[in-house]
Amino acid sequence: MKALRTLLVAALLLGAGAERLSAQCTTYTITVGGGTWDFEIDWELVNDLGVTVASGFAPQTVSVCLPNGCYTMYMYDLFGDGWNGASFVVRVQPANTIVSSGTLANGSFGTAQVNLGGGCGGANCSNYTLTVTGGGFPAEVSWNLVSGVQIVGTGFAPSSQVLCLDTGCFVMQMFDSFGDGWNGATWTLTNSGGTTVGTGTLATGSIGQQVIDLSPTTNCTVNSGPVTASDCPQAVNICTNYAFQIDPNGIGSLNEIPPLGSLGNPDLLLGDLAYSTWGSDNWGCLRNNELNSTWMVINVSGGGSLEFTFGGLGSQAGFYDWIMYPYTPGACAAITANTLAPIRCNWNNVSFGGTGLAATTPPGGDPGNFEPPLNVLAGQQYIICFSNWSSVTTLVPLEFGGTATVSCDPIVLPITLTGFTADPVDAGIALSWQTSSEEGVHSFLIDHGTGPDAWTTVIEVEATGSAAQETRYAWTHPEPAPGTNFYRLRIVHHDGTIATGPTVSAEWSTPLLDVMPNPSTGRFSVACKGSPIQVFDALGRAVAFERRPAGPGRSEVVLDRHAQGLHLLVVGEGDGRRSARVLVDRSLTP
Repeated sequence: MKALRTLLVAALLLGAGAERLSAQCTTYTITVGGGTWDFEIDWELVNDLGVTVASGFAPQTVSVCLPNGCYTMYMYDLFGDGWNGASFVVRVQPANTIVSSGTLANGSFGTAQVNLGGGCGGANCSNYTLTVTGGGFPAEVSWNLVSGVQIVGTGFAPSSQVLCLDTGCFVMQMFDSFGDGWNGATWTLTNSGGTTVGTGTLATGSIGQQVIDLSPTTNCTVNSGPVTASDCPQAVNICTNYAFQIDPNGIGSLNEIPPLGSLGNPDLLLGDLAYSTWGSDNWGCLRNNELNSTWMVINVSGGGSLEFTFGGLGSQAGFYDWIMYPYTPGACAAITANTLAPIRCNWNNVSFGGTGLAATTPPGGDPGNFEPPLNVLAGQQYIICFSNWSSVTTLVPLEFGGTATVSCDPIVLPITLTGFTADPVDAGIALSWQTSSEEGVHSFLIDHGTGPDAWTTVIEVEATGSAAQETRYAWTHPEPAPGTNFYRLRIVHHDGTIATGPTVSAEWSTPLLDVMPNPSTGRFSVACKGSPIQVFDALGRAVAFERRPAGPGRSEVVLDRHAQGLHLLVVGEGDGRRSARVLVDRSLTP
């Protein structure tokens, strides 16, 4: 009660609430849109730790306060044909000067570097354009541009993005999920004057790399050609069932796995009844760190239960230990820094029968080699370090099971959305969305949050299930929070899978209380629609009053006859609570 009293007195004395300032950040506006098919667009701005700091759709302008740093703009197109003339533009305020811009030239996904305040490099940072063509089978193509241990660019094909790169040595890592090279796809890096400074292709196989020398003085010594993904930044993209070669290749250039017993590499013992955070009682995690390692990124295109097996069907030739982390652009650095915890891991109990995630141990397998399945959402990625403890040379098949879908193909929602909007109205924030088809859809979930990363489901709306006609839906959130409110649409399919759709935001200013008359003799009416009412005096003490009906949506408040002076009237509860100062003057004529 002491804290409440202090708060009430402060509110009475200060009136308007103090605005909390964000230290060491600069205000930017992000404008997205201007194309032919803006409703197909959504986007995310992600910092170097993999945290989404802004997101939205098109056409849209958002304002955000950000520290200097190197950010990545993730661009998505629902139809898969690029942004059709739309672009993103980042302006620093209040000068309104453009500091970054870009577009998704084609395809369903691409990234672009956003350099704020010189965060992407030092004084030698210059703009380059990296273009990757599609070739004969663009869905099989992915790539990383690496500087040291940092991934400075990543994507699929076809794509084009502008990167601010320092002088130095870079490596273009090329991956093909089918294992037969890029089939005509190429990459080209050009400087701001249009001069080509690097170009190449993956002629054959599943993994390759080429050196890009942007150093005016130092000769780059990294070898070009086929590679083994021995380091985290070299991780190969896994898009389907896959077979990869392992051998005694050492740990690569880096030993990224933290010491046993740390956050990033927990010490787990078989059968000690001290269960892992995911509920198993097996050996783990990598008890000998990484040995002869292979790194890979699992791409989830359909939500559900993720299961997989390394070395199934009798093919396991040694101990296949592994550790699995959530993947973001900053994951490799976070693993090395021991700030990212694994989501699954296994130090094999036996060297046969396969290992991985499984609800039921496969025939011939050992329960000590398998961890529980992982519930995943469309668009999520996970990185695995596979450790070849036995130093064998062999081909390891990786096979997926469960209800989740692993694919690098564009993520397609099980409906055709033609719009999702959020607009402030008198009653709250009005949400509306339209579909032109929704075959197989059971319902829609509306999630709410005051930031783009933490969500609470506020309502489930049943779908009509129309196969080929436009359907409109609407719902008003009656109690939005003051400031920016984020809303996410999720689609529940009849088979139980849930696809994550677009996110929108709207600003909400708490409406002023309608109090009449004010000042008063202690008798006044307030618009409250049946909400709870409280009255406090200048010392924060509750004041007795009588509440009477006063017409549609209004109540009359009659204060105790001893009430005099300034009071605080509070209507509602939680985030929907509103307040007003009322002055009681008994000398007034009723």
